[in-house]
Amino acid sequence: MDLSERYMIYITEQAFLIPSSVTIDFLLKIKVPLLGFFIAYKLEFIKGLSNLFYTEDGLLNLLVLFIVSLIYYTIESLTNVGIAESIFKLKIINKYDIPKNKLLKLLIIRDIIKAFFITNIINSIFIIKNKKLLQNLYDHKFNLITIKFKNLAKKERRSLFLQYFYSSMIMYYSTFFILLVIYTFINPVKALTSSGTATHSTFHFYKFFNYVLRNNINLDVTKYIMGGFSAFIGTFIEIFSSNIYETTIMSSLNLAHGFYSFVKYILPQFFPETLGYVFGISISIVITDIIISFIQSLIGNEKSDYLINRSKLLLYNAGFYLLISILLLVTGALIESSLGIYHL
Repeated sequence: MDLSERYMIYITEQAFLIPSSVTIDFLLKIKVPLLGFFIAYKLEFIKGLSNLFYTEDGLLNLLVLFIVSLIYYTIESLTNVGIAESIFKLKIINKYDIPKNKLLKLLIIRDIIKAFFITNIINSIFIIKNKKLLQNLYDHKFNLITIKFKNLAKKERRSLFLQYFYSSMIMYYSTFFILLVIYTFINPVKALTSSGTATHSTFHFYKFFNYVLRNNINLDVTKYIMGGFSAFIGTFIEIFSSNIYETTIMSSLNLAHGFYSFVKYILPQFFPETLGYVFGISISIVITDIIISFIQSLIGNEKSDYLINRSKLLLYNAGFYLLISILLLVTGALIESSLGIYHL
């Protein structure tokens, strides 16, 4: 299986596992410097990391994340049901014919290594050394290989276009809705002192439309899409920081003025706008894939044909992602402008 796809599978899983572990932190009344890092990373990057690794609450956050991740990966190994298997058809096999129980034990130990991101990073560095099959240290030692099954039934084939779209949906919406539940029911934020909207007698539809569209495209391009050039790390952090901001505002509006305000002022444009961001995140994945594919071609001493052919496919997909993203953001801006309101 391509290195870039394996990388994006892990990132997608983490986008689901981190907010899930944060939910448990809130339920256990543990402070969450993990979320604090995503909020203030631009201003206090070093301090945010130090709070995570050098404070009791930060270490507890990491411990909860490790336990949640281990449970997820273990269930995935036992049932063959998960993001990797369901979307990307990934499978871990052994080079030799070994008993199923022995393979399962090897996979569970592999899950323990994978459940803590630092040990997973260290383990994965050895792909550079074991470049023939792109094996990490553990896989090379125990003859494990990551492969991708392709179903011969045409209607069950999932193209890379859909796989990266599904990944983007999981990353964005799992983060968004889990945080929304946290700030609405588990650790409610303060209600807004005003309605959050103001009607202007001098309202200009096109002026407000341009304002909304410009802000949405700016978030889509500068935060999500351009984050792909950081090997998706920038996009990943921005998904959390933006969704923390959005969900606290939505929860505040709901607490101050009830569910009706949410339905009237937010829900109409919610899915067009957020789906536009999802397709923008998909473009970021494409950029990351091209970068990692280039690294893979260098590691494996592969001919340029691999990188060129894959880049053509990815850029073709990115063109559709961009078109759909812009159309959805325009639609969302039109809907929001038609309400005739300004968001404060």
